[in-house]
Amino acid sequence: MTSYENVDPETLREWKAELLQEFKREVRSYLKRFPDATPEEKRDFRHWVNSGHSPYENGDYIVNDDGGPMDFISAQRFWDAEYQEYLKDPDAYRGTHDSEERSSVKYDSKTGDELPL
Repeated sequence: MTSYENVDPETLREWKAELLQEFKREVRSYLKRFPDATPEEKRDFRHWVNSGHSPYENGDYIVNDDGGPMDFISAQRFWDAEYQEYLKDPDAYRGTHDSEERSSVKYDSKTGDELPL
């Protein structure tokens, strides 16, 4: 991890301003990937970028199948889809993760080792 404690505050402000300008330049290019983006998605996305965040990340640390960060609009759509699933039957909702498999794993209470099924 890079440490910036030896960098003077003025230089850090300049770097941050340059990075923010770069993110803002990428907004139009990014939104071309989502021609179906709703006005709300665009508004939320612009707010995200204008507050200093990368367009290619999300605040919930959701990752793609390859392990990299999911972009902002895709993450918003993921949560919207999850919420719609929840609304169908809140009592039965368990999410789309592999909770069934994880819940079947048993551990030894003394050693913490996984026990055979």
